[in-house]
Amino acid sequence: MHFDRRKEKRQACNLNVGVFLSEGKNGPAITPSFQGQLLNISRRGADIALDEIMYDRTHLALAPMESKLVVLNVVLPAEDVDNPLTVSALPVWFDKKFDTELPPFRIGLHFTEILTSKQYQIINNHCS
Repeated sequence: MHFDRRKEKRQACNLNVGVFLSEGKNGPAITPSFQGQLLNISRRGADIALDEIMYDRTHLALAPMESKLVVLNVVLPAEDVDNPLTVSALPVWFDKKFDTELPPFRIGLHFTEILTSKQYQIINNHCS
């Protein structure tokens, strides 16, 4: 039996986002930014679909799960288009789903800091 342990309801979304790994929260990037598709979001987390999950020999979901020195970052739209919001997150799960409509790799994320109501509203305004 599967129980949903989310603390907030997720809002469905179809939005292109960036995903990359860095050394620590504000450290240098250790992977390029990969384009992903935001599937749903709450102030506490999100689900993202990706075409790729590996960079060289680094797994985008497993590396942050296995080391506190590696952080997964999600680049989201903000009010200032030239200055997007970058949010650090912890991967909670990952999976591969075969669906012709969406990229195959899925990552469930928990944001390390809860989005403010204003940030959440701006992101939702970009969701289609």
